[in-house]
Amino acid sequence: MRMANFFFDHAIEEIPDEYEKMLEIEAVGIRGFKRDSTLVQQHAVNQKAGVVDSYQHLSPAIDTDAYMNWLYTTLASKGAQFVTERISGDLLEQENALLERFDAHAIVHATGLGGYELAGDESVYPLRGALIRVVNDGTRFPKVTEALVVAHDVAKRDDDGGIVFIVPRNDQILILGGLAQPNMPLDLTIDSPEVRRMRDRCNKFVPGLENAEYDPEAGFVQGLRPFRGENVRVERELRQKTDGSMSRIIHSYGQGGAGFTLSFGCASDILSLLEELEAGKAPSSMKKMAQHLEL
Repeated sequence: MRMANFFFDHAIEEIPDEYEKMLEIEAVGIRGFKRDSTLVQQHAVNQKAGVVDSYQHLSPAIDTDAYMNWLYTTLASKGAQFVTERISGDLLEQENALLERFDAHAIVHATGLGGYELAGDESVYPLRGALIRVVNDGTRFPKVTEALVVAHDVAKRDDDGGIVFIVPRNDQILILGGLAQPNMPLDLTIDSPEVRRMRDRCNKFVPGLENAEYDPEAGFVQGLRPFRGENVRVERELRQKTDGSMSRIIHSYGQGGAGFTLSFGCASDILSLLEELEAGKAPSSMKKMAQHLEL
């Protein structure tokens, strides 16, 4: 658990979405929550950054490299089999063959951007992101031990959709970001203009970062976040199979850049949908379920 600090160049009340989010964080009792406009003075942050308001709270910081290794080992120890291959076309049309081939009761479809093709969902699109990884051992600059984020000011973002995102990944590595570029290919390098601008934003926010050395194992990483036009999709396949029977596919995709954050809740929902399927109940759309909850 690490402290996460969020900085604003306006009073938070003037930014409705951020103000609503802050009030919710306070109301549910997130540990370590504190609104304090002097947080910028308490950190090694550029005092001329224009910050006028801020708050903080404790947040889980995940070393995703270690987590993915743990997750893989855990699944293997429970008997999971890993098969790597490509499936093309509409998953519904291949459902019966796949169920028979793997002697399966259901298919959980969680392919991220693959939802565009496998679920026939044209609202799925990639949002390109990139991060710089630097050594955070205190030798080149004062060690950063808390997350420092400026993400709200759309008016001041450059063409990259850039933000200031400075987060300790573990005891030795600091993450600098970030980018948010829709429908762009993975062709960035450490010297790409948008990556240079991303690094420059972080350097200006925390003086000394310009002296940081790149992580020798992976100084630069990039990827495509799987976004969706409406929202995350966690629901059963609503279409019937060609023989008129109910599909046994459960979809879970569109989590964007919040895959770990949403993974536990999505997994719980998938389990509920699987139990519903096994009970022979007809599927309900997410929109209908949401309307029912509102009523």
